[in-house]
Amino acid sequence: MEIRLWSVVAEPVALAAAGPGAEETGGSGAWFAAGPHGVVVVVAGGVRTHEDLTVPGPLPRVVERHLAGEPQPAVLAFARLPEGCLALGAARVTRIGRRRGAVQDLELRLDAPLPYEFLDRVRPTGPPGPQPDIDWVNLLPDDPATALERFVAGWYNDVPSGAPEKTAGLPQPLQTFHRAAAGRAEVYGRALEIFREAAATSEPGMIAFGQEGDGVFTLLTEAAGDDPRVWYHGLSDQPLRERERLGAYLMMVALAHAAMDSSPGGMAFADRAQTRRIVGPLRRVPLRPMRWPCAKSRFYVGPGVVALVGEDDGDWFEVYVGARHRSLLRRLRKLGLDWESFDG
Repeated sequence: MEIRLWSVVAEPVALAAAGPGAEETGGSGAWFAAGPHGVVVVVAGGVRTHEDLTVPGPLPRVVERHLAGEPQPAVLAFARLPEGCLALGAARVTRIGRRRGAVQDLELRLDAPLPYEFLDRVRPTGPPGPQPDIDWVNLLPDDPATALERFVAGWYNDVPSGAPEKTAGLPQPLQTFHRAAAGRAEVYGRALEIFREAAATSEPGMIAFGQEGDGVFTLLTEAAGDDPRVWYHGLSDQPLRERERLGAYLMMVALAHAAMDSSPGGMAFADRAQTRRIVGPLRRVPLRPMRWPCAKSRFYVGPGVVALVGEDDGDWFEVYVGARHRSLLRRLRKLGLDWESFDG
């Protein structure tokens, strides 16, 4: 029986797509059939974006054996709904997570991305609920320390806090950052990491307080002073000085973490008109442009939303958007953006 893409079929029909004599088995939140026509996966949940899904493990041994074959068998994915199984179509394995030799999870990418109408059926999104206000913007540029504390407290209000790192001897803005982070790993970032402890550096009078996620550059600041200057070491031939001093810079770092590291979120290259529509409902953060990830990187915020807009030239912009709830990104679906990644 031919199964049309995005049609809903009964589970026995979906599993039968693996071919005659297929072995059927269940897992943790997923059901499988492995046979002469390939592997069928039926997931209940696990759809992360319009083209990516995660199959929870541990996977049954029969499925492991089929996936280990060469060439790798065809994978046909379905999403379980109350009325049946939605045919997601052919998929390819992008990651096999193993632990102690057993497959703990499987990541798949669909050949045909799901239209949003179907995505909303298999990954329902409710209303966002109350979001933290953005009154902290009114404190900038004069009081970045208080603005940082209020932003972090609001954006991460559902993340359990812990003991703050030891801050003795650090410049005051770094002490404020560590107090605001209060042990939350998310605040320290991935794309641009702030160290939990400052490190020595070969530059006289400087300490290293962070680095780019892949180690391309290190962040340096003066060891003394109430609000010292900031440099990127490794971003150019000579240390490149940031436009803002440490206090305001750490405020922008916290915003960059929210825009770049958040899920739900997305990244796209946008033209000027698209960029205006992205930031239209948002409020611009009144700080001078950050020099990373683009030469001029500006921030825009709304309740539960942070956007980073990077400009290297006047025609195209590198845009990152993070949100505290998926529904807050729904309006961006309509802008015709060519998303590099998007789970809104």
